[in-house]
Amino acid sequence: MDRREFLQCAAVLAAGTSVLPSSWAMNHEQQAFLAAQPDYIDRYPLSFFTDLQRAAVTTVAEQIIPATDTPGAIAAGAPRFIELMVANWFNDVERTLFMDGLADLQHRADGDFAGLPVDQQLLMLEQLEEEAGDAAWFQLGNVTRLWDDTAPFICQVKELTVLGFMLSDVGSSQFLRVNPMGSFEGDIPLSSDDSSYAVELPIRAIAGGEV
Repeated sequence: MDRREFLQCAAVLAAGTSVLPSSWAMNHEQQAFLAAQPDYIDRYPLSFFTDLQRAAVTTVAEQIIPATDTPGAIAAGAPRFIELMVANWFNDVERTLFMDGLADLQHRADGDFAGLPVDQQLLMLEQLEEEAGDAAWFQLGNVTRLWDDTAPFICQVKELTVLGFMLSDVGSSQFLRVNPMGSFEGDIPLSSDDSSYAVELPIRAIAGGEV
């Protein structure tokens, strides 16, 4: 298996097959790998971040998805998911971008982002997002990518937080709803006397961009 295939397996191990997108078809090797492993999210101790870095990432994640009438990022285990992804699944470019961005965040906070008042934390994150506004991650219709390995830190941590939350038991059971229309099947063949299906092209395709 290549790295992206293992990423798919990691996502399943983090949340269970009930929330696995139907487009992620697994081969026999991947299925055997999943069947032989304990839950990925619980299998490894957290040892990549320092205590201050872990506290900062945890605080950022909870700012992104705070606890309200539903659980937030911390309750869903998103900070643990983020650390495992950065440590075990990011490539060198992605990991360097993340760690440099985290170091910059800590520097702006005089070494302890988690220790700042909540309003200052939010203001600092909004500043980072404004500075990253020209990144491809923010482009209109940029939703067909699996992962953008050039994304700035604030984009990386937002995407990891949302992904970790949605793949968690908490996120999938208390936030998402079952689709009453069932799953999408995109490979239903047409018989010779069938009319064609309607097709809606993504904006990027119409504009000549990469899909």
